[in-house]
Amino acid sequence: MGIIFNIQEYSVNDGDGIRTTIFLKGCPLACIWCSNPEGNNSHIELLHNKELCRKCSECMNSCPYRAVSIDETAGSEGFPVFDRKKCNECEEKTCVSNCLHNGLKTSGDIITPELLFEKIKTNSLFFAKSGGGITFSGGEPLIQADFVNRVLELCERNGISAGVETCGMFDWEKVKHLAHKFEFIYFDIKCVTPEIHKKYTGAGNSTILNNLKRISSSLKDIITLSVPVIPEFNDNENEMKKIADLCLECGITKARLLPYHSLGQSKYSMLGLEYKMPGNVSVPGGFINSAVDIFKSKGIHCTIDSF
Repeated sequence: MGIIFNIQEYSVNDGDGIRTTIFLKGCPLACIWCSNPEGNNSHIELLHNKELCRKCSECMNSCPYRAVSIDETAGSEGFPVFDRKKCNECEEKTCVSNCLHNGLKTSGDIITPELLFEKIKTNSLFFAKSGGGITFSGGEPLIQADFVNRVLELCERNGISAGVETCGMFDWEKVKHLAHKFEFIYFDIKCVTPEIHKKYTGAGNSTILNNLKRISSSLKDIITLSVPVIPEFNDNENEMKKIADLCLECGITKARLLPYHSLGQSKYSMLGLEYKMPGNVSVPGGFINSAVDIFKSKGIHCTIDSF
């Protein structure tokens, strides 16, 4: 069994051709700019959309665990407040089915590899004609390595290719036997300096760097280094040069830069979380172009993509 939070069909940004991107829940990092915060935890979560909420109190009245109360603070009077610990442990999600205005929904579906494959294969004709396939994303898909491996086996038998987007924070012993099954690997490197990495992602990067070196030793030709370019984090020439040098060290010849955006910000309040990136920040286009030049000067093919 696996747990996913989205299946995005007809995607053209997650590899070649027309693709189906499968977003798996659970991530060992906590990047403060993450655009998919609903994918960070490995359990089903409740999302509350205040724009749709009409303060009807049906969620509070229907909750068997008394996990919902009414906010009486100035400016928020009447909105429900959720005890997230109780909500995350609740399997019934009665409040969602009783919400009269679609202000509540859940993020996360438990699914078997076989059922997921049934959904995937409906687009097999598009994959074949466009040179596409499926892409595992997240969250961090490789922390569900057994589930991913089973889906890969089903795809392999049916001629459907697969790629993966990974933050690199996974158990190598669980991944080493399946890594060669991917057509491509988008491997995230956010920065090389350990202290900065830990400050902004909540974890050090030694495991990530070790996994990159292990996987590139035999699969460097299918790896593209993905670099999210984040204001006040890695948007400086020193860090970009370190990442480009890491490419050279590992024999990787392809990189893509992913300029920061705040499109996922609204999801944080829906999860009862604070968005910690400063407001109105962006990476100047001039720096993005300079960063591309840094990679190209070292013989690395570099593109500017979106994420």
